[in-house]
Amino acid sequence: MRGTESSTTLRLVDVNRRPCCLDITRRAPCNTRWDELRRWACTTTGKGVRVVTLEGSEQGNAPFFAQPVGYDGRAFQLGFDHGCDTEKLLHDVCHWLVAPKERRGRMNFGLGPGPTKVSEAESDNEEVTVMLLEGLLAPLFSLAPEKIAKPDYNVADRRNLDWDGCAARARSIFELVRSGIPGVNSAARAVGR
Repeated sequence: MRGTESSTTLRLVDVNRRPCCLDITRRAPCNTRWDELRRWACTTTGKGVRVVTLEGSEQGNAPFFAQPVGYDGRAFQLGFDHGCDTEKLLHDVCHWLVAPKERRGRMNFGLGPGPTKVSEAESDNEEVTVMLLEGLLAPLFSLAPEKIAKPDYNVADRRNLDWDGCAARARSIFELVRSGIPGVNSAARAVGR
């Protein structure tokens, strides 16, 4: 355990947790390509990855506002919650890829909660684009489709959505990054079997 100072309290975070995909003490490993995802995430974004266990009231505090995953502008932070760490990291890397460059260094990509200058419509379409991109990338990291939430699970108003625009943007980003993923050709062949 290591204490980290906040502006008001000492916060405890266990930074020695193994990702669920590699931790055989929690359950059988899920056989995702965690190591390749982590390497690709760090290389592509220039950001770190921290796999942590939240202690006490840490969830609900920055950057873990609503979920056990957060991004503080420097690192992707994955808190334990019985969910899939591969999915959490892939989802947040997709957020980084989809976010405009000026928001990539902001906490949780400037999407909130809290004060944000991003409109609800922009935020909703960005979230759907992220989810569609995650669906395209997931097979390349051996992440099962049932581990991924529905594309519109986290939108405020479905009337805001431009599904065709989101799908085209996700496909375009996928084509840009696909060749940089380690072992992408062998993973794609394995998925096609």
